[in-house]
Amino acid sequence: MDSVLYWDVFPKSIKVSHGSLNMIVPLSVRGNPRGQVRFDVSNMAIATVSEDGLVSLGYNVGATIIAAYDSEDRTSVRYVQVEVISVAAAVANA
Repeated sequence: MDSVLYWDVFPKSIKVSHGSLNMIVPLSVRGNPRGQVRFDVSNMAIATVSEDGLVSLGYNVGATIIAAYDSEDRTSVRYVQVEVISVAAAVANA
């Protein structure tokens, strides 16, 4: 029987307020990925992610998705939702 390789990326979502300072949020890969985990960001104006899984965000308001792949064939993917909200929206929801 083939062994099941479970892996995931945390946190599953990141939500921060827009500001003048760049924020860094580390992603944590847990479990047993098939290979080295690689990251892609759908909108790099909102967030970027390093090879080590450090997410930089906060300069621009908006949302994006980070996709994490554990192999070059990209058949196994995990997602992280990212949202940068305006300060006014953050205060209104407090």
